[in-house]
Amino acid sequence: MNNTVAGFQHFPWIDTKLNEEEMNFLNDAISEENKEEFSHELAGNISISELIKDKDNWFYETVLKKLTERMYYKSWDNYYKYHIEKEETPPKFKMEKFWVNYQKQHEFNPPHGHGGLYSFVVFMKIPTHWREQHALPISANSTCPLASDFQFIMGHPQGHIMPFNVPLSPEDEGRILFFPAWLNHQVFPFYGTEEKRITISGNIQLQNL
Repeated sequence: MNNTVAGFQHFPWIDTKLNEEEMNFLNDAISEENKEEFSHELAGNISISELIKDKDNWFYETVLKKLTERMYYKSWDNYYKYHIEKEETPPKFKMEKFWVNYQKQHEFNPPHGHGGLYSFVVFMKIPTHWREQHALPISANSTCPLASDFQFIMGHPQGHIMPFNVPLSPEDEGRILFFPAWLNHQVFPFYGTEEKRITISGNIQLQNL
């Protein structure tokens, strides 16, 4: 994605990729048996959502901590308060919720935000390619093909709503998007396969709240 689009100088999210060790940890987490069902607390119109565990706080300490601090100290006010004035102890953060979604074809996640301070999504398994999905009859003649896409929804400086589409394919497996919890987003349905799309999400909160 470009850094400047339609009046936005910088996007308010971090887009990066997990390494093999980090992905192995997440695959082990979702393979644990007897996970608690979590669909009733989520907006998704999908079949299965389950809580997972961050054993020994490993994923937070290895991946999320640096992303959290990077985003928090992007704010000059936060950086100045804790690193220039140094009159207060810097805040600590924690992961409050951690879950896996299994999305079948035709299922979707409507526009929603998350609780907490920051949130993230990791694309673990993407069984379709956006080029093929956008070429389906329902999308091919559309001025806005969106089948299988992830999408952020933001207010534009000129007052209208601006969507930012994230087309997905198997090459995106291991990709993590880290963003403010208030940032609304949605996931469109995909078609033509019985394989599930697997994603992992979680919320980051200030530890003293």
